[in-house]
Amino acid sequence: GYEVIVTADHGQTDRGHHGGHDDDMQDFALYYFGQGKGPEADTLLDQLQLAPTVLARLGVPVPATMKAKPFLD
Repeated sequence: GYEVIVTADHGQTDRGHHGGHDDDMQDFALYYFGQGKGPEADTLLDQLQLAPTVLARLGVPVPATMKAKPFLD
């Protein structure tokens, strides 16, 4: 089988601004297709969970410095 994760590292405002602390700038898109069990559709995820999730799905050890937990089982 295969898995596909499509995401972005940040969102942006209607004017294209990004990198700030506004909700529009910190929200991100996420689409997952695969066998892993993910959270419910309305679950709020943190950007810090993206890297540990990708590493875990690839079978790569997640460094201890990454404190956020993967969101796919």
